[in-house]
Amino acid sequence: MPACCANCGRALDGPYCSACGQKVVDFHRPLRELVSQAVEETLSVDARLVRTVRPLLFKPGVVMRDYLSGHRIGHVPPLKAYLISALVFFGLFAAFPTRAQIDVFATGEERPTGGSRMTFELPAHVPINDAKYQQLLARAKANPENFASAVGAAIPRASFLFLPIFAGLLELFYRRQGYSVDHLVFSLYYHAFVFVVFSALFLMSRTDGLLPGTVRAAIGFALLGWLVAYLPIALRRVYGGSRLITFLKLVGLGVMYLAVFWVGSMGVMLIGLSTF
Repeated sequence: MPACCANCGRALDGPYCSACGQKVVDFHRPLRELVSQAVEETLSVDARLVRTVRPLLFKPGVVMRDYLSGHRIGHVPPLKAYLISALVFFGLFAAFPTRAQIDVFATGEERPTGGSRMTFELPAHVPINDAKYQQLLARAKANPENFASAVGAAIPRASFLFLPIFAGLLELFYRRQGYSVDHLVFSLYYHAFVFVVFSALFLMSRTDGLLPGTVRAAIGFALLGWLVAYLPIALRRVYGGSRLITFLKLVGLGVMYLAVFWVGSMGVMLIGLSTF
């Protein structure tokens, strides 16, 4: 190990500089050593990923509780877990684009029916600059595929905003059971779980001809049921409380979050409308 930090020149007494925090890495080594170190670090992440995925999916709240109690070395950090799951989810959408017919219509108009369809319902009018909005609405109706692509591009950025919102709602209902960062950790891991389930549901929708319809329906029903049951179990395991109190808080949390989700969905469509 060198005696001084290559970045700031301070004396070193460990693998990290105490002044600037830079890690001591010597790249002037044989290539096989660098490759060996990279493989070792990658396998370490993979091992943590395996140890995180199983309890995250099948033991609600265990990963959150372990991480918050200080048992962190064995799990993928919450932000990385969220980013990996989100990358998988949105990557699947990019790899397998929708085969449905896309329709855009305004509230009050007849909803398109029949066949495999993806529909976007937009407000018929807006209180500000409605004339410009009507032009954009007409353009979206005439170019539904382009509009859907613009909405799809806005979804990943918008979904990131739901993390602090959900954490804020948790703090509202569980103010005495943790700090803001604790609720953010819960939010990150929970949304990572949601993205994994949504990824599985998306893959199920692309198995036409591979699995019988009854099997796909049963698996989809089981995934949706587990998605509903997961949150109350995780809340009790992390924050405690009786079943009745957890249920009441869950109802309040669900109603408020669904309202936020609806507003966010409308916002995403309006952003797509203004950018496509």
